Formats: sequence, structure tokens, C-alpha cells
Amino acid sequence: MIRPDSLKPGDTVHIVATARKISREEVEPSVKLLESWGLKVVLGGHLFAADDQFAGSDPQRLEDLQKAIDDPDVRAIFCARGGYGSTRLIDDLSLGGLTKHPKWLVGYSDITALHLHFSRHVGIETIHGTMPVNIHKNPDAS
Repeated sequence: MIRPDSLKPGDTVHIVATARKISREEVEPSVKLLESWGLKVVLGGHLFAADDQFAGSDPQRLEDLQKAIDDPDVRAIFCARGGYGSTRLIDDLSLGGLTKHPKWLVGYSDITALHLHFSRHVGIETIHGTMPVNIHKNPDAS
């Protein structure tokens, strides 16, 4: 298994929404927490988009995830929330960026499909962990 480097102050992390829609108010506590750890936080271009229950259309969500995968400066991808929708992106993902620039994927619920896909096709370790939508509910995180 490929293990991405541990995060350190100054590293860039990207927050994307691959499934259900999310609001800026739901994400803001996570941004503040990650920045307090010295991390640079980038938000997906369509993070706050809405298409019925989804965080934008399939192509919009795919674009944000693919950009995070391909960006050599990104050290971790935090999925904003689960729900449903991530499986709709898997067949169109290109994972070459992960082999060139390994990075952590963080999330659970619907994101489990991405964990399995990354593991099977790249052999990369991922983190089944708290997502931005829930970070304010975890008092141990701060």
C-alpha cells in the first residue's frame, strides 16, 4: 500500500463535495480548524452548488474531485459530507494523479465507495474519518 506523507503546517488540503449538497455555514468550522493546524484550505469550485439533493451536477462534482486528485500541491482531500452521489463519479475518475502525488482521502458513509476505488486501483491508504459536515459535533477535534 502507498501511504501518503503525514500532513504538516503549510500543506494544502482540498474540501470537495462528491455527494449531497452542503452550506458554507456547515463547512466553516472545519475550515477554521484546519487553518488552526497551519494547513492551507482550498474549497472546491462547486462546493456550494446545488442540483436537487446533490452538491452540483455530476460533472461539477467530478470536476472538483478530479482537480483535487490532479493538483500536485494538494496533500489531502476532505469530502464535505456523504449521502449519495459519489458512486456516480467513479467510472469517470482518472487516478493517475494519485500515483504521481499520493494524498489522503478523508470521509465515510457514501465516501466508502471512493476509499475502495482508490485502494483497488492505486493501492493507496485512505482515512475513514470525520467529515467537515460533522466536525463541529466532535469536541475532541479542536
